[in-house]
Amino acid sequence: MKVKEIEQLFRQHYAQMTKLARTMLYDDEEARDVVSEVFAALIRTDIVPVNTKSYLLTSVRNRCLSILEHKSVRARFEQTYTLDMKSASQPAEEGDGEYQSTEILGNLMAYAEQNLKEQTLRVFRMRHLQGMKYQDIADELGISRVMVYKHLTQAMVKIKEYQHKIR
Repeated sequence: MKVKEIEQLFRQHYAQMTKLARTMLYDDEEARDVVSEVFAALIRTDIVPVNTKSYLLTSVRNRCLSILEHKSVRARFEQTYTLDMKSASQPAEEGDGEYQSTEILGNLMAYAEQNLKEQTLRVFRMRHLQGMKYQDIADELGISRVMVYKHLTQAMVKIKEYQHKIR
């Protein structure tokens, strides 16, 4: 497709495409990104869709579903990690009398405090130490649930990197 044709499609369908993405993702910025990605893919390929409106909306829907699936995987990872953290804070076997896992948890928190950005650390503490829900964190900090998710993802990546270093 030519650039002029794509610009015309952009003007015609942008609002509806963004509305669909926003409805699925609950985030304006992410919705705009998805629509931009669809148009970028259209520019990169030589695809000439028969029904352009249907093609564009289907592309947006598929990208949103892909993002949601990725978020689901991340959420499962976070849930598993949280369970690992909780089990790590349990006392060692009877007879040991030591709380080695508490020491590990303390080391992780010390690392997090030194290496995470202030807002990311705040979100991490609220979620994992206070057990707050995403929406409650978002409401208290005045940010979106998606931003809470992004902060937690950043924290998890840094902490996992640290765990791999110390093993």
